[in-house]
Amino acid sequence: MVGRCLIAAPLSPSEAEPRLAAFRYPSYRLFWAGQLATNVGSWMQVVATGWLVLGLTDSPASLGFNAAFQALPILVFSLIGGVVADRLDRYRLMVGAQVVQLVPDAALAVLVATGTVEVWHVYVYSLVSATIRGLSTPARQALVPSLVPRAALLSAIALNSILWQGAAVLGPSVAGLILAAWGTAGNFYLNVASDVVSLALLLAIHVPAAPPRASTRSPWQGLASGACYSWQQPSVRGLLLAVAGVSLFGRSYNQLMPVFARDVLAVGPGGLGLLLTAPGLGTIIAALGLASVRNLPNKGRWFLGTSGLLALLLLAFAASTAFVLSLGILLVVGVTATASTTLSNTLLQEEVADRVRGRVMGFYMAATQGASPLGALPGGVLAELWGAPVAVGLGALCLLALVLALSARTDAIRRLS
Repeated sequence: MVGRCLIAAPLSPSEAEPRLAAFRYPSYRLFWAGQLATNVGSWMQVVATGWLVLGLTDSPASLGFNAAFQALPILVFSLIGGVVADRLDRYRLMVGAQVVQLVPDAALAVLVATGTVEVWHVYVYSLVSATIRGLSTPARQALVPSLVPRAALLSAIALNSILWQGAAVLGPSVAGLILAAWGTAGNFYLNVASDVVSLALLLAIHVPAAPPRASTRSPWQGLASGACYSWQQPSVRGLLLAVAGVSLFGRSYNQLMPVFARDVLAVGPGGLGLLLTAPGLGTIIAALGLASVRNLPNKGRWFLGTSGLLALLLLAFAASTAFVLSLGILLVVGVTATASTTLSNTLLQEEVADRVRGRVMGFYMAATQGASPLGALPGGVLAELWGAPVAVGLGALCLLALVLALSARTDAIRRLS
């Protein structure tokens, strides 16, 4: 490793805040509303893109390849983005990323509307968008503790869970209706509009300029010291490895949802929107529940328990051939997946010091947003060979084996409060 490892003590505790405490702070409210707007648009684009790729190729494996194009840049650039977030102003990084994201979103919308889109255009779009997201998301995650006090951190991170999966309640439902009525182009144009709304709300936030973070280390040395810190802290290392496994095996199922909608449950684009909406509704339930908790002891045990339950629910979903039953299972999948992710994020934010927060969040984003679509690549290939239910079921079995191994051997996670 280049550079000396940084070891920092956790932040000191603070007195309890009231329920939904994060919403008491104006900057966080604006941040949350802006992210919700862009994520609703992004979910509309996700639904339309999956249906578009399946229509262009008639191949479940192509969905896996598109997910891989989304995953690889995040795995690489989220690590770089973590270094950047620890060196530059995090708020201005977010604003700049939102401006840049308008370009690929608008380009894809025009290609779809003019009927000139090809599958390689979608792959390029996924690469570019994932690169922007990888570079900017660590700053987005690391900014949250600056918007609320520590006592409101669990509330803020729980409410943040709604920003992506919770946006699936509105986004896919609307996307399914627009797909059925007007085709795919409308979804992509609405995604561009959501980017503009998000940018306007971000610009309304008054965040004091961050003091310069001077460093004598090169960016490579900064990345290496962040990796050294993450590996030497047993709790941080354990959480990152655990959440990577949960994302790889337990969060990639949604990339195969167009196959379930068309081939397994035979419900078409409208049903696809509902299949993606159900876990989003579960996310809202879990996020509001966690955001209302003033103090949750034994967060590490809760993280392992919710991850194990997620594996069992995915096995049940893979075995279901009834649309209504599948929707009910996916609702609870959303609850457990969100609880697992929120608890791991909160534990990490509580454990790390601010000067390495961006880099640790970079590793966290690689372990979540990178590993999740990456798991869809083998899932798509397996779905091509043996069917989507088998692919999801095998992933769920791998997740269950991982959780059982962690529960039996890893004290570093279980003892976290």
